[in-house]
Amino acid sequence: MIKITMATFHRVRSFFIAVISLALIGWCSLRLYAYFTHKTPPVFVLDGLQEGQTFGKTVNVEVRANNNYKIGCITAFIDDKKVAEEWVKTKQVKAPLILPTTTLADGEHTIVFTAQDTSYHANSRSQTFHIWIDNTPLNAAFTTSDYTVFQGKTLHLIVATNKRNCTGNLVFNTRTYQLTPTIDGSTSFECFIPIDCEAQIGEQTITAELQDLAGHKAKASCHVSIKAFDFPKQRGFSVSEEKVAQEKEAGMSMNMLNEALEKWLTESSPKKLWNGPFLYPIDVQRTTTPFGEIRTTSVSGRYLHKGLDLANRPRSIVWAAQHGKVIIKDRFFTTGNTVVLDHGLGVQTLYAHLENFADIEVGQTIKKGSPLGKVGMTGYANGYHLHWELRINNTPVDPSEWTTKVF
Repeated sequence: MIKITMATFHRVRSFFIAVISLALIGWCSLRLYAYFTHKTPPVFVLDGLQEGQTFGKTVNVEVRANNNYKIGCITAFIDDKKVAEEWVKTKQVKAPLILPTTTLADGEHTIVFTAQDTSYHANSRSQTFHIWIDNTPLNAAFTTSDYTVFQGKTLHLIVATNKRNCTGNLVFNTRTYQLTPTIDGSTSFECFIPIDCEAQIGEQTITAELQDLAGHKAKASCHVSIKAFDFPKQRGFSVSEEKVAQEKEAGMSMNMLNEALEKWLTESSPKKLWNGPFLYPIDVQRTTTPFGEIRTTSVSGRYLHKGLDLANRPRSIVWAAQHGKVIIKDRFFTTGNTVVLDHGLGVQTLYAHLENFADIEVGQTIKKGSPLGKVGMTGYANGYHLHWELRINNTPVDPSEWTTKVF
């Protein structure tokens, strides 16, 4: 058994007291050293805020900051007026800031965020942004409250608003269509809706929903009356079995064409590439088959001819009906040598039965009137002619309407 004398006990206690005192002195010295010598400003990131952004009612920002020394506070100024101050006193910060803007006038404002540490030098870092405040409600209305359109035609809708740079869409017959500015910076927004040849006739309601840059929303509605169109009937025509066999061998299936059209539709230009009315793509001597003609053939059975068959002398030049981009240049069983152009906003034109192709390539941007090929009879055809289609969102509509109206 070890006996500890009182003197030994006091010496041990004194030793530990000395060690603890030295440790405390050292810790305090390091703290004092850091306090007086730290000169690195805090680093911080603002989530939810970008230069030139538009806000309404409040500016919601999340601040993420860090520093080797404690961050004392984070402040926000709008136009030199303090609107928020958050005291944190930690090395790492993740805090939301909600800045009210209802007292601010609509227009441009300057917002400054500052993070400052608690060291002797009070190191700080600031970030400045120019933002826009918009507390004006968004208003929207169709320019026409009642529309009338025939089967096979194009329904052109315009929604007027009190603001630019809105986004929105409209719902028609369970399908959603995107609204786009009539021109860059316009307060009017338009949409092109194809009315299928076999669309159900009757009255329908179209609803548009728009949102401005500040998040304000507005709705508008209009009525559309779809009228029946008396499409002509044709007994049909025949193509020799030998030619049918040759075309099946030379061209790809129509399923492949339809798949390609669907694919390219998702990549259609978000802006109009066309300007003014469309041209007929040949010097038309006669229209051999009108749009929407009801046909019956041995290959396709009964169907509606959803294009125009235009005749001129064999191998005459076929040109682009409008400015656009070449998206398909290939041979298919039914349409033969085929060129398809994208004109933006989901509008495409198709040129079929070409004898050959002009010097064009897929992806190339071409102008109205540029050569595409020559009139031929490739594919399921029994005579020289051009089959011309205009599609909106892959639904064919009467292309002749686009030659007389400026959409």
